[in-house]
Amino acid sequence: MRWVLLVVAVVVVLVAVDRAVARGWFDRRRPRPYRPAESSSASGMLGDLVELFQPNRVHLTAEQERQRLDIQHAGDAAPPVDLDAGTARVDGPPPVA
Repeated sequence: MRWVLLVVAVVVVLVAVDRAVARGWFDRRRPRPYRPAESSSASGMLGDLVELFQPNRVHLTAEQERQRLDIQHAGDAAPPVDLDAGTARVDGPPPVA
């Protein structure tokens, strides 16, 4: 009787693993989208303890937020705008040969 229960248990485990593989739970070839770590309620409760062991975490979080909100400015490549004269020069697309 023990052998029958052992065989049934092994079959159940193998079927469960097969279903997990079929759903893609163990697929390492597929790239996963990057999701930055979010703060949790535990970091609020244990914030001082986290700062004790990871003193740069505050700066890292601030830098990640700054990069997320960073605005790309046009810089020197922008066409000149003369506000006093009320004129602006807008270059068209390059000619197609």
